[in-house]
Amino acid sequence: MSNIDSIAVQSVPVTEPATRWQIDRGSDGLVVVRGTQIPEPEPADWRDRLAWFITNTPGVALVGAKRFLPTGHVFSLGENVIHPKGFHHVGKGVDGKAYRFPEECDTIAGGVVVINEQTFDEVEGERILEELGSLGMLGLGLAVRRCGARVLAAPQVGVVDNFSPSLNDAETAAFLSEFGFDWVAPDLDHVREVHAGQGLLWNAYFHSGQMPFEKYDQRGALCWEGYKGHEAFRQRAHHLAQLVAKFTNAPDGVGGHVLDIGSGDGLFTHLFALEGCKVFGIDPEPEGVAQATQMCAQQTYPEGKVAPEFKVGRGDAIPFESDTAACVSLFDVIEHLNNPIGVLNEISRVLKPGGHFICVTPAWQFGASSDAVYHGYEYTTEELNRQINAANGMQVIHNGQIGGVYRDLVVVARKN
Repeated sequence: MSNIDSIAVQSVPVTEPATRWQIDRGSDGLVVVRGTQIPEPEPADWRDRLAWFITNTPGVALVGAKRFLPTGHVFSLGENVIHPKGFHHVGKGVDGKAYRFPEECDTIAGGVVVINEQTFDEVEGERILEELGSLGMLGLGLAVRRCGARVLAAPQVGVVDNFSPSLNDAETAAFLSEFGFDWVAPDLDHVREVHAGQGLLWNAYFHSGQMPFEKYDQRGALCWEGYKGHEAFRQRAHHLAQLVAKFTNAPDGVGGHVLDIGSGDGLFTHLFALEGCKVFGIDPEPEGVAQATQMCAQQTYPEGKVAPEFKVGRGDAIPFESDTAACVSLFDVIEHLNNPIGVLNEISRVLKPGGHFICVTPAWQFGASSDAVYHGYEYTTEELNRQINAANGMQVIHNGQIGGVYRDLVVVARKN
């Protein structure tokens, strides 16, 4: 079976359709669901190519096409929802030749899919498509997963389609009623509890528990070593420390202390203190807190600067009262979390209204990771913004990047 590397660019209407999804039942026990305004998929035998996977791949009940941007770049090879990054289009923006083989995913949000008719009726596919509106196909795939069947996105069929579900209150409420969680950024701890044993939790990599983290034992005071020995790291560290100070000590700011979540060996917490911030560092690893305390005890703080304090604590259960912090930092942490929205909601809780949250994390790159041992989920700017905006009361106000030898995303958000 050949792969679709790129397809002819065709215009896609942008007006809102009266009926978003077209349903065609075949005589072979299969149903085709497609967006009513997408161009014809390629190649001409696209239906047979998608159907082949249902016939020949055990457990597969729904298969969708690879979707392309009008530029020829990948828009999506399926969507993930019940994922640490929440809802996102798999591979969005990479070269059209990327993804040579079918990929399992949570669901397919748009384009065209072929589904086993018996499964379609079992999950009440027509009702889901009608009730969820623009979330209909996304919900259909999750319903298929919920009943224990598999979902694939196949690069052997391509279609120009850059449809993405929008934030619609009525549709979001209908989705919540159907599945019991938020489609943009589900609380995975809640999903794992409510849907334990169901097909929605199909990927052991995402749902097998906390990721291992023995970094302090294996690598020592890595940030302090980098600060001493690498100029680029030192410049990065000072830039980020000054950014935190800017949003903490501004004359028109809300006033208060800084919380450094996932403070690790304490280097950044120390630098925040040198910038004149009263700062507390928390980390779930006692080894990290011990290391940070030891390293900072060896430092000299000028008159008027207060040494940082550290305690053991988790980002999803921050040991501070609500509405108390002027600024919260999350540096090189979110890529390690298996339920980031739980941490982001806690950060919002402890921030004062008008306080700021600053997140730094390596940018996602296709087929690679900046730390193959400890990084679980790296983000694009779009994915990170979407997840932070989904946290209670937070709104992204600034995006930046650190380049050179780094490829960091920097996001500043404000609590409403």
